[in-house]
Amino acid sequence: MNNNQPNRVPQRGASKPNPTRTYSQTKRPTRSKSEIARRVFLAKCILVAGMLLVLGGVVFLLCRSGIFSKKTASPTEVVLSSLTNATVDPSDTTAPAVTETTPTETTLPDDLTGYYVILDPGHGGYDRGCGYPINSSEIEEETVVLKMANFMAEDLRSRGATVYMTRETNDYVSLYNRIAQAHLICLDIAEKEGTLPFSSDRAQELRGKLQKSVDINDDSLSSGGMGIMVGSGVGPDLLDLFKMEHEMDHVIFIALHLNADYDDAAHRGCESYYVTDDSIIAYEKRQMNTADYQSPDFPIRDEYHGRDNEQNAKLAQMMYDYFVGEFPDMRSPMNVPVDSSGWAVIREVGLSGVLFEAGFLSDPTDRAFLGDDTKLQQTAVSLGDAIEAYFKEVSGS
Repeated sequence: MNNNQPNRVPQRGASKPNPTRTYSQTKRPTRSKSEIARRVFLAKCILVAGMLLVLGGVVFLLCRSGIFSKKTASPTEVVLSSLTNATVDPSDTTAPAVTETTPTETTLPDDLTGYYVILDPGHGGYDRGCGYPINSSEIEEETVVLKMANFMAEDLRSRGATVYMTRETNDYVSLYNRIAQAHLICLDIAEKEGTLPFSSDRAQELRGKLQKSVDINDDSLSSGGMGIMVGSGVGPDLLDLFKMEHEMDHVIFIALHLNADYDDAAHRGCESYYVTDDSIIAYEKRQMNTADYQSPDFPIRDEYHGRDNEQNAKLAQMMYDYFVGEFPDMRSPMNVPVDSSGWAVIREVGLSGVLFEAGFLSDPTDRAFLGDDTKLQQTAVSLGDAIEAYFKEVSGS
């Protein structure tokens, strides 16, 4: 229908359009100029609105990035200001203003960065430790404590600590091999930090003597595997190492073990042991009548006084408290679950150290706990919390 003409009613009898005419032969409808102008204007408005929206989005993103600020600090400037804790003068217009929308690239150091933990999972190889049932492989100390040590190493490293392990497999590692490893690690740390209290030649001499104990890997007196740790008291070589390690309060030694007592069902729960000068002297006096003390290869030396008795006791107590605080069912019924002792693995090292007995495999409740990997992972976290708290208290932070 032509919009420019009024409607007309066909006259009666008027001739009808030729039915054979094609669409191309008919007159196409046309739009009025006002209608066309209106539609063109509407299209332009839509186009302009779209362009304004896109432009507004671009401007918003540029403003967020800080490109229109008076002076944009380079990423290097922001990082350096953060890492050096530089004081920014508010009147200094050249200093980058830190707001909630300003990205910072500061990475705070981990809590235990600069601290060292030597983990000693007990037993290994043919020395399986205690187990259940007796003489069975259903659950054994050597395997459980290795799992625990691996979980602890993972947790402590996530906190920034440097962790060493005296064994990472179920191969046999002798007692004095472990002690020698701890001394060698301390020599490495002191040398790296430039705190060796003696010459590098002396350090090399001590390394050679300690390496022999590692290579021999045997605890018997006749094998020579005890090395400079043999005898009572402290010899001149061990004395030099003890003096060095006494100053290394950022390094600790943790021996991990399990207990068993098939004769007394009352024994269960965790125990934590540490050494003091008095506990070692008392231990050595009790050993005076043993075969080793009668051997010419076993030197009897003067009593040694120089261990950090207080720090040893503090670390042992904190490990026990944090563990049973997380797992009350693992609390020991003993009157003194945290006690001094004469265990060689912590006796022959000058570092602050603890021998931690996580539970009794002879007790069904403890055994169920120690056989659960999820519980061992949680144990690692609780002991990691204790170690972190200990380091913070020692450092005064």
